Amino acid sequence: MEKEKILKVHERQLGLLKLLAKVGIDSPFGKLIRLGAYFMDLPLLTQEWRDYLYLRKENISDKFLGLDQALIYTSYNDAKKLIHTVPQQRENYLGPVKLNARSFFLGNTLSLGTNGEEHEGIRALFFQVLPDPAEKTAVLAELVEQALDRAVNQKRFNVKEDIPQMIVALLHKLIFDLQLSEEEIVGSVAYIDNLGLATIPDPFHKTLLSNKTRSHIEHRRRLLETYKKSPKYQDYLAIGASHQLSEPQVMNQLFDMIHIAGTAGTSALLGSVFGVLCQDETLRDQVSSEMDAAWDGKGTPDARAIKQLELTEKVILETARLYPPVRFLNQLSTESQNIEIAGQKCPFQKGTRLVASIFTANRDPEKYESPDTFKVTRDYSDLLSWNGENRERNCPGKSLSINLIKMFCLYTFKQYKWDSFSEVEWDLNKFGPFTPNNLVFDGFAHRSG
Repeated sequence: MEKEKILKVHERQLGLLKLLAKVGIDSPFGKLIRLGAYFMDLPLLTQEWRDYLYLRKENISDKFLGLDQALIYTSYNDAKKLIHTVPQQRENYLGPVKLNARSFFLGNTLSLGTNGEEHEGIRALFFQVLPDPAEKTAVLAELVEQALDRAVNQKRFNVKEDIPQMIVALLHKLIFDLQLSEEEIVGSVAYIDNLGLATIPDPFHKTLLSNKTRSHIEHRRRLLETYKKSPKYQDYLAIGASHQLSEPQVMNQLFDMIHIAGTAGTSALLGSVFGVLCQDETLRDQVSSEMDAAWDGKGTPDARAIKQLELTEKVILETARLYPPVRFLNQLSTESQNIEIAGQKCPFQKGTRLVASIFTANRDPEKYESPDTFKVTRDYSDLLSWNGENRERNCPGKSLSINLIKMFCLYTFKQYKWDSFSEVEWDLNKFGPFTPNNLVFDGFAHRSG
């Protein structure tokens, strides 16, 4: 039944293309048509997203319609070409969903939804604010150890619950030199967990959803005030001003960078890396041997020790291939064109949303041999999991994220121990972040000696 429904909705979307070509996608009627298509298709994607992608890919073609009459590309070559397009036009989308509630972001637009000089300025801000991990190895080591000690205090390490709290606290200390309170840490993780509310239009947040969203909006507002206490606050404003960014733009963008890109993405990937290493005892032993050779566990590991963790890095990259923190990237077409779908020429107008499906691209058998198998011998030079190498899209925090995960792995497996860990399982039907949700290390403690 689900297969029939997923394909049936696509037939309806094909039927809407000619009507949209007549009325225009940005006309009032065109917007209404696309809105109806979006809410007709979105439940299918969020409830059965993997079946949604592969059923349409296998029964229609490598590219097909979805959501608000968007064109979704699933092959590696098409996704790579789309990601590397320059210049790009963007709107306020996060993954496959549109962020309709500006109030959830205090009227701010995500950097992913900005264009032109504003987009360039925000990216320049990110690159200047994010530290070079090789120059901050000792600081990262100290922060990671402090983070893991939180789990020691409770004698258990819950991957899903604890890692986001660790990462959001760590990033605020690293970037703003601010020590968040427990209330602020919990509030930040709750804000991230409830980002889905931002897909619902603003009027509902002022009425039906006010009780659900008010606390998250107030948390953001209070934390932005806390940022003013940072010793780096004026420096960041000066960097922003040099790129014609206002104070609200600078602080809101840094909030989103830390919470959405930094905490949500890195937490999910770190949890998956732990899951992979717990599942594969042979690989875990090989990684542990590499760590023993790189660092004796005394003092603080230096940049050279982290660089020597080559197998660990390959584990991170292969995990990011199979379980990418970002599954979809969006942009808008800059010209009208006719594209063949399911054997028929379909008209697409300028401004049509184009979506690169990173999950299917990373598992494309035309690109990767045995694509669903975990293999650390692959070539990762053109991996798409951090948005490729396009200067408009490549992730400013890629190096920091990888080195942070290396440091967490190094400390966890060399400086801590546990009595047991639970079964590792990824729920690939769930639309939420990729991470083994039920992974728990019981009896988590420091190693003696």
